[in-house]
Amino acid sequence: MQEISEYQSDCREVVLLGDIFDFWRARPECAVKDALPFLRRLEEDGLKIRYVVGNHDHHLVVQKQEAEFLERAARGDIFPVYIPDLRWRQTFAGIDVETFYPCYRKMCGGRAFLFTHGHHLDGIQTLTLQLVERMRRLSGEEILPADLEMMMTYAYESIYRSAYIGEMVSFEDFVWKASGLLQRFTMAVFSQQHPASVQSQYGAVLQFIRDRNLGQVDCFIYGDTHRAGIFQRKGGPLAVNTGCFARFSSTGSPASISASMSGINLASFAQGSETPDTYLLLDDDGLALRQLGRKRPLFLCELF
Repeated sequence: MQEISEYQSDCREVVLLGDIFDFWRARPECAVKDALPFLRRLEEDGLKIRYVVGNHDHHLVVQKQEAEFLERAARGDIFPVYIPDLRWRQTFAGIDVETFYPCYRKMCGGRAFLFTHGHHLDGIQTLTLQLVERMRRLSGEEILPADLEMMMTYAYESIYRSAYIGEMVSFEDFVWKASGLLQRFTMAVFSQQHPASVQSQYGAVLQFIRDRNLGQVDCFIYGDTHRAGIFQRKGGPLAVNTGCFARFSSTGSPASISASMSGINLASFAQGSETPDTYLLLDDDGLALRQLGRKRPLFLCELF
């Protein structure tokens, strides 16, 4: 907040790319309580809060869908809704948060920016869901966004429920780290790219935009991996991973964006940076990827 005041004192909006609430590792009341001081500080500074739900706080989406279903059921409008495209106002201890899933779209400087958490880019990671995916492909069917969403909801809700059981949280942490190491090893051996780099995920970025018929996207901004990076192919959107602004290692939660600037060298960030404590400032002139405590931006890009 001090840096936003210093480098972008007229900042009006902050977009949080999910996982501010970690429902996977703590009971929901504890997860919300831990996040309130940060949200309250944003509100006190007069910033509009846009919140794009991630995987660790995906239960917010389930709650919204269930509430909408009950409203429809009361009216007698009973029909299936499989692909969420949600926008709603969520209140936490009197703090209003405009909430989106799976993405938030905004025009800035005449360009279309799309913000999402980024967990969709990894697709189906858990073993059980991979088995279901393979069985479906054997029948000649492709996995559609609706299928992916239902499968992820099944997995995420299971993890959400297990947060009430300390032993399960420890076991899941172990399995998660082991599977992550295996995935990194496999990607490093066969693709020679870091699995979390923006370059390695660029194809998934294009597919995300195409599968959801999102139209023209000039800049695709996400977090999830906590690995800051920038990459672009000719004719495609600029893809930016904001990294993570919280001061801890990549085993933690959030990723952020707010609102600045100019220059270019995509190659240095194509593979993804291990740099911690990063966030993005955006205005009509361009964007600046910054690191906490560093006066000069890590990366500057003009929009025109």
